[in-house]
Amino acid sequence: MISWKRSLWTLNEEYEVARKKKQALDNLLSTGRISQSTHDMFDMEIAEAIDEIENRQKTLLQKMNVKIAQLGDQVKTLEILLADFEIEHITGEIDEETYQREINVLSMGLETSRLELNSIKEAADQLASGGIFVKQADEQQATEIGMEQEKPQKPTVELQANETDGTPSAEAEVRGIEAAQSAERPAETKENQGSS
Repeated sequence: MISWKRSLWTLNEEYEVARKKKQALDNLLSTGRISQSTHDMFDMEIAEAIDEIENRQKTLLQKMNVKIAQLGDQVKTLEILLADFEIEHITGEIDEETYQREINVLSMGLETSRLELNSIKEAADQLASGGIFVKQADEQQATEIGMEQEKPQKPTVELQANETDGTPSAEAEVRGIEAAQSAERPAETKENQGSS
């Protein structure tokens, strides 16, 4: 995987973990399980994590823009070389075998460079507008809705696997609520199936 794609994927994953923690924390407050002061303490930590992700996002965007410029130069160079070979072939300066070999290599390199350039431009545009994180959150929410009936405990497993902030008491409370909600869902699903 290309480096910028891996970095983008990591940022998306970290953002999604922070979003889930924020949602779980807000649910704890709205159900009256924690006080406003406890909520605010953890909410501040989550906000700091999101700020750090956004700073890394800006750094990544700068690196992506440098890569876009490099790929643009590479595409231009390959186009010039391809045009040179075409002209030399038409004027008879190079033989057919050399022309075919070189033109195939240049054409493949040009196509690959253009595809990567278009891919990174699209990703950079979405990253600049925040669209990647929004899209990731929407896709994750749709996936969770679709998988709730099949695997109701998956959000709990993901939250446990992604713990990094060393705050077990509030995190344990979050997991406890999610586990209780997950345990209730299969019963509801069975009741619904029995009535239909």
